[in-house]
Amino acid sequence: MTSARVPAKLPRMRKSRRATPSRGTEPSAHKAPSAQTSEPASPTPHDALFKATFSKIEHAGPMLRAVLPKDLSALVAWSTLRRRPGSFVNEELREHHTDLLFSAKLAGRTAYLYLLFEHQSTADRWMPLRILEYMLRIWREHLACRTRARRLPAILPVVLHHSASGWTCATAFEELLDLDDGSRPTVEPFVPRFRILLDDLSHATDDELRDRAVTDLTKLVLCSLHHARDMRTFLRTFHTWNQTLLRILAAPHGIHALRLVLEYMFKVARDLSAGEIRQLVAGIQNPVVVEEVVTLAEKLKDEGMQEGIRRGRKQERTEIILKQLRLKFGQLPADVVKRVQTAAKKELDRWTERVLTETSLEAVLDG
Repeated sequence: MTSARVPAKLPRMRKSRRATPSRGTEPSAHKAPSAQTSEPASPTPHDALFKATFSKIEHAGPMLRAVLPKDLSALVAWSTLRRRPGSFVNEELREHHTDLLFSAKLAGRTAYLYLLFEHQSTADRWMPLRILEYMLRIWREHLACRTRARRLPAILPVVLHHSASGWTCATAFEELLDLDDGSRPTVEPFVPRFRILLDDLSHATDDELRDRAVTDLTKLVLCSLHHARDMRTFLRTFHTWNQTLLRILAAPHGIHALRLVLEYMFKVARDLSAGEIRQLVAGIQNPVVVEEVVTLAEKLKDEGMQEGIRRGRKQERTEIILKQLRLKFGQLPADVVKRVQTAAKKELDRWTERVLTETSLEAVLDG
């Protein structure tokens, strides 16, 4: 194996907030950080689509089964697959990493399958190190609820990846260690060793993704995630999915699932023109899908207009307050101008009142 050069100082990783133990569990002596129970305040479109789809066992099961090697998959009792709560990702990385945890019986024993979706422009060279940290959190969370445990459950880490370059980094933790080829066989038995189960969508073709042994919705979702950087190209070929769309609609909650995917596509594509919408609709055979496309396009257009109006009103108020401050106190420092321009509505309201009565700039802003 070719060793990866590791800088003298490893990247900092913040601790996650500890989850409150559920009722009925014994207090634990393990004080290490565990799962974050709260979802991101503003999930990205990628997060929303990933979790809405793969938090459901009927979609997650076949997808995980397709990623695992056949001999490993054969050991999993897939009928026992269950979703587990919590997120184990570092908070500062939650814009680029989204995770789901599952449990299942593996050769008759409880094991975890940890699914991490990485959506960023390049592969994370330290991913095996991050996965090790997340696995430790899962184990600690497991022990916090099982104080009599004598062994740890196996964790199978699966990374769903998409980037412009594709995966170019190590998939085994031991590949990160700075060892020469001569010493590696002697040292490796005494250091952590595990490998990521990698599902790299970066260079997959649409036909390859459609041929996977997964649900129809999963096929459409994977292709949508795959085309996140060129969604308009995907939408121009959307008519080739007519038969798949019919099967998705026929499934339980099919219209809701399709609506989620379409909303993701439109948000990622951004500001589709009326001509692009007409071209998209022209190739779709199912009237239900056509209605959803048109309704969603109108909804997002209206939301965009409303957002533009809100931004315009805020900018107008900001300029008025800055003008009032300049008339009363003269030239304003650059940091004050920036503070006013980025202020929340509540602060703007407060300053609008104070500028009429206060005698100093400091009293207006901080009084």
